[in-house]
Amino acid sequence: MRPQTGVALVIVLWVVAILSLMAASFGLGVRREAYFMRHLAETGQLRAAAEAAIHYAAFMLTLPEELRWRADGSVYALKLDEFDLRIQLADEAGKIDLNRADEGMLRAVLTHLTQEEAQAAALASAILDWRDGDQDRHVNGAEAEDYRAAGLPYGPADAFFASAVEVGLVLGMTPALTRALLPLVTVHSGQSGINPQVAQPEVLLALGGDPSSVDAFVDSRKLAPILPTLPGVNFHSIQGVAVGVNVEVRRQAEAFQLQAVIRPGEEIEYLDWREIPLPKSLFELKPQEPADRN
Repeated sequence: MRPQTGVALVIVLWVVAILSLMAASFGLGVRREAYFMRHLAETGQLRAAAEAAIHYAAFMLTLPEELRWRADGSVYALKLDEFDLRIQLADEAGKIDLNRADEGMLRAVLTHLTQEEAQAAALASAILDWRDGDQDRHVNGAEAEDYRAAGLPYGPADAFFASAVEVGLVLGMTPALTRALLPLVTVHSGQSGINPQVAQPEVLLALGGDPSSVDAFVDSRKLAPILPTLPGVNFHSIQGVAVGVNVEVRRQAEAFQLQAVIRPGEEIEYLDWREIPLPKSLFELKPQEPADRN
């Protein structure tokens, strides 16, 4: 009987070991599931706070001029319960319109970003081929057969860009270059040039502005500015048609960023809405003082 007792004991021990392993595995799965659900809930709270900030910014753009938030790149700070928020407004009229800019403007900004004139020229032509309504390839551009040759399952839209993020689909655009380009471009100004009064310094520099001249212009443009010299760039005075809103929310070590483009008015229209990283944390920028209206 002793050998049988020994075998039974070994079997019992193996069963106990297997059950313990199964219990540990189940417990680990439960903990992972709980962590995932908690993270999902926390992200949802951050997203809700960011969305509330965008709606609040839209409201602030409808106030009388003396109370209205400025859409010139200014950053505003808010506190919402346990959330710290930074909101930046930038008039889309100060950006380069992907649907209206000529080849020279596109080449200038792409050369600034890539530091390669040949690459910039090819990308500018590919952007023109994407937005035009024909199958005629610009010099160094890209039409449907070029996308197929590159193994892409799509071709150029042969229509205006519906959203600025669509530029990332243009043949030759990389994710890194797209991220660098997006803060400088729009599809909502409807103008072939830019309004220098609301253009961000990064846009002016990308179009060939001298750094010292751009800094001096930005510091004085609310007074009696001398416009910066940007060869081949048309200036216009239209503004307020569409405003870009960047939001960053923080709660302890958590952070969430959200971007939108809105059309102010009696009935606010939301033209774009995207969750992509900002080029720089808004918490690195100095927020406006509540009474600072200069």
